[in-house]
Formats: sequence, C-alpha cells, structure tokens
Amino acid sequence: MPQFSVLYFASAKDASKVESDKFEWSEGIDAQALKQLLLDRHPDLTGVLNTVMFAVNMEYMEDNQPWTVQPGDEVAIIPPVSGG
Repeated sequence: MPQFSVLYFASAKDASKVESDKFEWSEGIDAQALKQLLLDRHPDLTGVLNTVMFAVNMEYMEDNQPWTVQPGDEVAIIPPVSGG
C-alpha cells in the first residue's frame, strides 16, 4: 500500500509526542482531510492545527493553493515561528 510521511515541528511535535509518522495514502487527501487524519491519530493537535502551515516535499503550500498528498510525499507541519 502506498504511504506518505508527516514530520512534526515545534508545538506540533510537542502535541503529537512524535517527530514523524507514516500514513497510508488514498486518493484525494487535501489539507482538510489531512488535518482530520492527524487529529484522529493525535487528538492533542486540536489547537495546533488551526495555525500551522504545511510544506509538501520542502515547498510551502499557501492557504489558497489547492493541493493533495501524493504517494511518497513528505508533509511537514510547521507552526508559527516567533522571532526574537
């Protein structure tokens, strides 16, 4: 079965308590479907997922940019970063 991987950073890593996951791929996993998959596996991500950006294969996905996960993709969950 094809898979894709998810990398967790900062508060997403803290909430999920893992650095990465593998998920079985299926057709049509967009940002909303991915968020639901993540919440099903890691309910503590509830507050975090409202503010994250996704990067697919090291390319940031804009909020208004439609995309779907493909087999073998690496999806990074990147919470907001504060400067200092």
